[in-house]
Amino acid sequence: MSLGILTIHHDYESGTIVEGTSRNSPAHLALKAHRSWTWSRYATAWLLRSSRHRQSKPYAIDEIERVLVEAGYTVEREIDDTMPSVEQQEVDRSERMEDRTDRLTRRAGSQQAKADATRAKADAVFDNIPLGQPMLVGHHSYNADRNRRERAWNNLGKSIDQGAYADELAQRAETASHHMDSRNNPVTVGNRIETMEADRRRLQRELDGEPGWLSTTDEHGQQQHRWGIRYPTEERAEYLRREINTLAEKIEYWKGVYAQLQDEGKASTLGPDTVSKGDWVLYSGMWMRVRRVNKKSVTVPNPVFPSPAAGEREVTWTVAWHKLRGHRTTEQMPPHVIEAYERSGADRINPRPPASHTSG
Repeated sequence: MSLGILTIHHDYESGTIVEGTSRNSPAHLALKAHRSWTWSRYATAWLLRSSRHRQSKPYAIDEIERVLVEAGYTVEREIDDTMPSVEQQEVDRSERMEDRTDRLTRRAGSQQAKADATRAKADAVFDNIPLGQPMLVGHHSYNADRNRRERAWNNLGKSIDQGAYADELAQRAETASHHMDSRNNPVTVGNRIETMEADRRRLQRELDGEPGWLSTTDEHGQQQHRWGIRYPTEERAEYLRREINTLAEKIEYWKGVYAQLQDEGKASTLGPDTVSKGDWVLYSGMWMRVRRVNKKSVTVPNPVFPSPAAGEREVTWTVAWHKLRGHRTTEQMPPHVIEAYERSGADRINPRPPASHTSG
């Protein structure tokens, strides 16, 4: 016999929630014990962590449905994976960050007011005690005086804690206020595009089929293993296609953002068409000589290691184009810097020219 009907609901704004539970019911206890679910006062339902403002997570939904069915419930699904455009998602995110900044700022002010009021209570007691006045043991006012002083010391400590919490809230508000600027930083945007493209390639490889061990069962019930191409189930393939399409939309949007940053002179426009082997590029505040030019990156010496001696292999770095902050040709670099950089055993973080170039 079913203990009742529960609904797993998902949409962009609400996230994934379980509706229909009651306090201390088997469903309540099962969800409470699961680390991926938390009670949402906003939704007055159990919420899957990190599920708001994104598409549903089929495997997390399958898992909790299995748990609830095993607990004796009938589970229904209401899944709406409709998403606004990527541009609208960013507008929504910006508005949420503004709301968060305002909310934290108000809380910080309220907490600081509490701290000031609590400190004022303590000061009112201490200011009325004559300088150097001891507690008069045995006097009829001793107990009242002791209690008054203890409350004042407690309020002093409480005001310090309240002030520290107000400072923490203010710092969180400051961080939230800079969230979108950090999110749209040119290097961050470039890294995001790079990561999403790698994720899309990984998912596409899985969708197309990847080499691996395949397990089958023969007519005798024995497990047989052979090397072949593993293809996803239809359910998994549907999920992969959805994620690939979502990533394609995001990549297109963020490439547009990056192109705009380039037009505004905020992002690197360097690439294989503008940089050649032997040129110099600025990365992490250091000028480095280009050893190889690739489609998506440049290869430069790793400055942690000194320049190699003749016959030794050079240790190199690969740096993505969007992380570079400047470019010079060899002719634009001072000759003595080039000489110091290429000299065997030279410190490439702080290349120093020969003494003849540094003397007055």
